Amino acid sequence: MTTTAGDVISAVLADHQEIKSLFAQLTQSGAPQADVFERLVRKLAVHETAEEEIVHPLARKVPGGDEVVDARLHEEDEGKRVLAELEKMGVDDPQFPGKLASLQQAVLAHAEHEETLEHPLIRKHTDGEVLERAAGRFRTAESMAPTHAHAAAPESATGNMTVGLFVAVADKVRDALRKSS
Repeated sequence: MTTTAGDVISAVLADHQEIKSLFAQLTQSGAPQADVFERLVRKLAVHETAEEEIVHPLARKVPGGDEVVDARLHEEDEGKRVLAELEKMGVDDPQFPGKLASLQQAVLAHAEHEETLEHPLIRKHTDGEVLERAAGRFRTAESMAPTHAHAAAPESATGNMTVGLFVAVADKVRDALRKSS
């Protein structure tokens, strides 16, 4: 099946481009900038949550989808763990650049796996109208998602919608307090 610019796969691909751009900004500037890193953390956190709530369930409905999604969830879990470590470290930690480079490599490989394994399955077996409606739900999920990495966060739509809402509120309060100080 074909997709249009307004479908969920296009929304995910746009996020992937934004994430690549944020990594490039962090690595090209010499010393990592705290504000760019904060934007990267936020983007990765909300993006992965939305994928877990909207995209992965679509993939699970198609033949071979469970295996593909399980592998992506394993990658996402590892990424959340490393991202949480980087957040605790801070950009001034001498080990930060090396760990950031490892995260970048893992995130880019994860995005490629989604684009070459998961997305084609979804496109082949999912109606275009369903994909278009899912794009709106994807962006809504991002707007309601936690804004920081949580290594112990649930990796399912149900878990994100129950526990994730409380974590998201806590993250948004934490973000607001940081900005006001």
